[in-house]
Amino acid sequence: MPRLIISDQFLMWSELFVLWSILSYGITADPLPEDADGVTFKWQTWRWALLLRIVVAAVLSYWICHSVIVSAWLATLIAIQPWFRFRSPKKWTAELEIVVVVLNLLFGFAFIRHFDLHMHAHLSLPISREQISAISIVSGVLLFVIRGGTYIVRGCLRKTETLPQLTLRGTEADCDTGTKRLDLVEMNRGRLIGNLERLVLTVVVVAGSYAALGFLIAAKGLIRSEELQEREFAEYFLVGSLCSVLVALCAGLVIRYTLLALWPELLSLQMGS
Repeated sequence: MPRLIISDQFLMWSELFVLWSILSYGITADPLPEDADGVTFKWQTWRWALLLRIVVAAVLSYWICHSVIVSAWLATLIAIQPWFRFRSPKKWTAELEIVVVVLNLLFGFAFIRHFDLHMHAHLSLPISREQISAISIVSGVLLFVIRGGTYIVRGCLRKTETLPQLTLRGTEADCDTGTKRLDLVEMNRGRLIGNLERLVLTVVVVAGSYAALGFLIAAKGLIRSEELQEREFAEYFLVGSLCSVLVALCAGLVIRYTLLALWPELLSLQMGS
């Protein structure tokens, strides 16, 4: 694949993308509907962190492009994304997360290109513009894979009603109302495993070792083979694992194409094989 020579607008777009990814996914986790009980989620800390994210988004984006519209767009998006995740219908969490990401990328690129915006903040770095763009895009995608992937997986689990449930033994109230409680311990454990899984699978796809995908999934299933005897856990495991694999596969292909186009030296072994 021939190496691309990028424009000033594309460089700006890639830097705004990594800025948005850091502020949306890299600082604090936003609450999901299952956090509504307020027991395990630190709401006060999150509110201050969200305010900080909004202010930083507005200031840094304006510093990069000197566009009030772009600055306001990023700040507004970071402010309303948590609301979408928490208040939207539970079964549409994954779809809304994907739509917001795609619309943000398309709007940012179209606006910058249409109004021919130029960089106003330049850092003296010993690497080329193409390499800066590659680092920005790869970093932004990896941040999305780790935390954005969690929102997508949770949305798919909620859509299929396969979130892990605690088996209640006890109170008559629970028996009468049929109340079910989410297994937060298992969900937190699954979130951590899923984050690591998506990160490893993304690196595997970037390296072009597609055969290793099956091996890693099989190894994960082998470790939890005893729990897979239960149907509810098996459905939770399969839906979560397949969603994680799909997110990692798409992200890995995006990163691989980006590096091939902008920084092929990093993939020289695969290119030469």
